[in-house]
Amino acid sequence: MNRRDESRSGAFARARRRAVVVAAAIAAAACSGSQSAPTAPASTALRADVADPVGDTVSDPRLPLPPDLVHATATVENGSLTVVVSFAPGTFDRQTTRVAVLLDTDQNPATGIRSGTALGADFTLDLFAPNNQATIAKADEAGCAARQSCFVNSGSGTLTVPPDAMQAIVPLSALGNTGGHIAFAVNSYAIVAALTPVVFDWLPDTNLPPARTQ
Repeated sequence: MNRRDESRSGAFARARRRAVVVAAAIAAAACSGSQSAPTAPASTALRADVADPVGDTVSDPRLPLPPDLVHATATVENGSLTVVVSFAPGTFDRQTTRVAVLLDTDQNPATGIRSGTALGADFTLDLFAPNNQATIAKADEAGCAARQSCFVNSGSGTLTVPPDAMQAIVPLSALGNTGGHIAFAVNSYAIVAALTPVVFDWLPDTNLPPARTQ
């Protein structure tokens, strides 16, 4: 392996470790209870669409059919953010598949919880069908630096689960002082053992810039 391959391999390994840490923090926050936030005033419609290749998931023998992300849409309209995440047919399991939507609401990668090189997550949405809601969690940079929880539960939104997809709707007012211009990334993961989350796919991939509503 030459130096360039070693550097690239190391970068992907570091990105994967960060993904597992973020997934664990999101899962912990999602289990700690939540409260709904009021609806924000109407806002101008903004939208982002992002696709991901089929079959680019991580392999793990503990989950023979990993959740394969293929598309996500984020729409900001009438004071709400709507996120629709789609999976390759047959790879979404309502009982095991979880989705984390990392939201950089100030579009500043230097604030929030770092994910990759271009995203600082100020909030997350944790989507899990058995919970019957989209759990909102806010970044806790001080707690994360102290190796405690990186996110604290701060609210909830609605979650619907059509075939091979998940749709979350949350009020912008629950995401801090944002006008709807948001950078975001999505990952699919599962809890394969006690306190053991495994991230199987990223959308966009970790070597690509985050998606942005505009």
